[in-house]
Amino acid sequence: MLITIGAFDGFHRGHAELFDICRRNSDNWGIITFYPHPSEYIKRIKKTLFTLEEKEFIRRFLEIPNMYVLKFDDDLMRLKPENFWRLIRDKFNVDGLVMGSDFHFGFERSGSAECLKRLAEIDGVKNIVIADLLDKPEYSSSKVRDYVSSGEVDKANEILGYPFFIIGSVIHGNERGRTMNLPTANISVNSGRLIPSYGVYSCSVLINHKYYCGALSIGNNPTFGDIHETRIEVHILDFDGNIYGGKVMVMFFEKIRDIVTFSDKDSLINQIKKDTEKCREIFSRSVNDKGIKKFMKSAEKIYYSQEKFEPEIINIKD
Repeated sequence: MLITIGAFDGFHRGHAELFDICRRNSDNWGIITFYPHPSEYIKRIKKTLFTLEEKEFIRRFLEIPNMYVLKFDDDLMRLKPENFWRLIRDKFNVDGLVMGSDFHFGFERSGSAECLKRLAEIDGVKNIVIADLLDKPEYSSSKVRDYVSSGEVDKANEILGYPFFIIGSVIHGNERGRTMNLPTANISVNSGRLIPSYGVYSCSVLINHKYYCGALSIGNNPTFGDIHETRIEVHILDFDGNIYGGKVMVMFFEKIRDIVTFSDKDSLINQIKKDTEKCREIFSRSVNDKGIKKFMKSAEKIYYSQEKFEPEIINIKD
């Protein structure tokens, strides 16, 4: 099998180039990735862009035929480059490799792409491609994380090649929105994944095979001052139904404003009405974008193809 190896947090455009090279070089290929993310494990980053289940969702969208998830722990982290190579060679019957020129592996990242190539060639592996992605510094998971953290989701989407999204459960909130005739769905997401900074965002919400325009707020409702934790609430336009206890997929398009404190409830309601009109405008423009349209069409089919996305986590000690 031809493989490419990496943390692949985000499966961005740079990663997609590696996958395209794999496709061109073999009919039997796949990726090896890790859980938890190595940088998260050593506390270099606090949160990842996507959960493992969401990565499995993206794998299907990108039509990656095989994804193998290695449990990242002290045992794997301490493997010397030659021992790591032997592990994947034997476990996955590797007969080809594709990697970026900046690829590193093994204990303290002591192995390079050229090192892995030499180790593989010693064992008779000839189908090896080292892709030079260093001339494209914009392709970076860390940049995507920075953009998401600062609320610049539109810039994050450019690097990803598809809309940044969350899949979360709809839970009960204060139901204050209903008293203002502006009901919202409170969304709970995995605490280990990154969410955009406080603000109001235009988005799309997938419910029952249909996409709805949404105005999404991330914050703690400062106008009322009775909520202290961060909440994700989305006002779903033109939708009337009970989705409590279910899951929804939310795609982010643009941040439209920061969270502010209003003098009274009426001022807040008037602003929300302006927000929804802005969101409608962005939604209409976004869903007609060729790339976004392709993702949304594919995402709807994948999302409802099965109930759960749970890739197997492989322990090297097994």
